[in-house]
This record gives sequence, structure tokens and C-alpha cells, in this order.
Amino acid sequence: MTRLVFALPLLILLAACGGDDGATAPSPYLLDADIADAVGVKDAMGAEPGTAVSVFGRVQEINRDGYAVFYIVDDTINYCGRGKKSCGCETPWDYCCEEDKMRVARMPVELRGDGGMPVKTDNLGIRLLDLVAVKGTIQKTDEGGLVLLADNGWYPRERPILPEGLRWPDQ
Repeated sequence: MTRLVFALPLLILLAACGGDDGATAPSPYLLDADIADAVGVKDAMGAEPGTAVSVFGRVQEINRDGYAVFYIVDDTINYCGRGKKSCGCETPWDYCCEEDKMRVARMPVELRGDGGMPVKTDNLGIRLLDLVAVKGTIQKTDEGGLVLLADNGWYPRERPILPEGLRWPDQ
């Protein structure tokens, strides 16, 4: 009986801590296959609204309000932690050293639902600097810029590794 009294709290604790180990379910928006004909963001910026395109780029910003909206940057633009280029930046997952080049190399991506509004989600399956490929349609924004309306998701091509001693920001 004494063993049971000591073992029962331990079993309850193990049951409460076991199972989910912090992992999240895979995002329903991650595609199973790469999009072979994808072009860089700079090339896609020349497409007319209404044109179907496949684009690839690095995730630069993720909407934090729980919508399927993020920005990609042409992969020819170096993020601050890429290779030996760091410009002394404390945030190597961004493009603060290349801000002057972003106007023609950055594009928002949205996945919209039936009502034309961005899909509500807390699991895009991507993080900053992931190289992703997206197939969709170019549309003009209210501000006169362009947005890529994703058909049904994106394919994660590559996840970079930060230099030693640096951590990803909370996402």
C-alpha cells in the first residue's frame, strides 16, 4: 500500500507531462511537392495583375495577428546573417543591412478564403528566412503595390542555420 501511495503521484505527474513534447501539428498549408517553375520575387514583380505565377523567396516577415499573410524577399538579397556578411547586425534574421533594395525585391503573400479575406491560422509551418515557393495570382493592393494570392499553400525549400551563438526570435 505504501508503494502505491508514493507511485500514484509520480504516475499522475508523468501522465500530465507526457505526450505532446511541445511539437505542433504540421501546417495544412505546406505543399507536398516543390513548385519547379517558380521565379524569384524580382522577376514576379513585373507580372501584370491577374497573372498566374510561381514565385520563390525568403520569408522576411510573418503576420502576427493569426492570418495566413507573410512577406517574401528575392533570394539574391542577402539577409544580415548570410555567409560572412553580417554588418554588425544583432538581428541576422532580417534585412536591415539591405533596406535600400527591398522596394523591388519584397512581395506580400496571402492565402484567402471564400469571402476574399485572409485565412485565419496560427500555423503557417514556416519561420523567418525559410526559402519557400508559392503558386498563385498577382493582384494589386489598395496602395498600388502587388500581392501574391496563394492558390492553396507553399512549399518550404530550405531552412537556414544561424551563425553559432545566435538564436531565432520568438515567432
